[in-house]
Amino acid sequence: MAVYTRQVKVRFAYCDPAGIIFYPRYFEILNSVVEDWFCDELGHSFRDLLENFGIGTPMVDIQTEFLKPCRLDDLLDISLSLEKAGTSSAVIIVNARIGDALHIRTRGVLVCAKTDLSSSAPWPDDIAINMQKYLP
Repeated sequence: MAVYTRQVKVRFAYCDPAGIIFYPRYFEILNSVVEDWFCDELGHSFRDLLENFGIGTPMVDIQTEFLKPCRLDDLLDISLSLEKAGTSSAVIIVNARIGDALHIRTRGVLVCAKTDLSSSAPWPDDIAINMQKYLP
């Protein structure tokens, strides 16, 4: 199983006054990792999906555990893998670590949805194929 990884520095803009990552900012970081994964590994940028396929990838369910605080200037090693992938959805697992310590654990459901909001849509063939290497 492949794992997509990215390192993210906890910046001042991500933190509350105590210098700890403010949870809504984590969700922005999470979305940027998903967006980079689509572009770098699945072969399509979000812009390409919108403009050429008329689809988006909203997160319709998200469960996150904040196990340990992440502080200003920490380097988060973020990993993304798949629990499962269906015709028009995928369950992602995203972990944020500092060194060997797990700080944030997320399980989310992405849906391939038509941008007119009329229904879900199947993943484009190459995305579905590229997702397979991220499955257990």
